[in-house]
Amino acid sequence: MVSSCRLLLLTGLLTACEVTSLEVHSPATPGDPDVLKADLSPGAIETPGDLRVDALLQMRVGVRNSGNRSAGPGWVVRVFISSDSHIESSDHQIDQFVATRDLPPGGQDLYLRNKKLSGVVAGDYYIGSIVDVTDIVPEQTETNNSLATPGRITLLPVGTGP
Repeated sequence: MVSSCRLLLLTGLLTACEVTSLEVHSPATPGDPDVLKADLSPGAIETPGDLRVDALLQMRVGVRNSGNRSAGPGWVVRVFISSDSHIESSDHQIDQFVATRDLPPGGQDLYLRNKKLSGVVAGDYYIGSIVDVTDIVPEQTETNNSLATPGRITLLPVGTGP
């Protein structure tokens, strides 16, 4: 009889804790920071400083998730070169790929990409990316999906440079 009383008392305390917990945490509303969402943003893109236009471009494209929920695989990243530092979808797209791995909250990832450039001429460019271009990941904010500080790359004429 003593054992069953302890079990009953323990069950009563757990129920009280659960009810108290529900009273403290009200249901989340849209825009509430407690809502579990990913927050994807581009990371740096590592490239050589200069490259012949006809050479193979090897780059490491960074992405990060500063949200409080994982971003599952399947979202799209596009890489662009631009004559100005503002990367946008109207710039010259040089790559597109689908994220193949889960990106946990607070996580960062790098994707190694090899691309043969086409439709570009020699010159100085900015290189940057836009993440989740198809908007399939629910995010805390959609305003940080373009790289704010793109890198620089110089494309050299055929037959010159490295």
